[in-house]
Amino acid sequence: MKLRQARLATAVIGTLAATALVAAPPAPAATLATSHVTATPSTTSPASSATFHVRGAVWSEGVRVPATIHIGTWRHGQWVPLTGAVMHTNRSDQYDLRVILQTKGLRQLRVTGDPDSAAIANARTTFTVTVR
Repeated sequence: MKLRQARLATAVIGTLAATALVAAPPAPAATLATSHVTATPSTTSPASSATFHVRGAVWSEGVRVPATIHIGTWRHGQWVPLTGAVMHTNRSDQYDLRVILQTKGLRQLRVTGDPDSAAIANARTTFTVTVR
């Protein structure tokens, strides 16, 4: 009986040791596909309170992807979203946002593209306009 218990104990310890040696290393963090957003303003010197357009698309791995687009401005040391400057890309995965700026002078704007797919990273680009 003692010999049987010893063999069983040895078998259990051997199985545990083998399991510990075969255990897989932790999975690496999932990497997101890169993306970039294009932004082309209809003018680089819009008049104060006049409408101008910003057009473009979000790209990942050479193709346009559906995304939500946000436009913000640099104000008081931080990026502030422009009210109403949010839209989803159309069925061609492009956007055309109308923007109205009132404060005159040099304005730095940032377009952020948030792809619908969680496997694609967000994209940002900045451009400058002079409001006259």
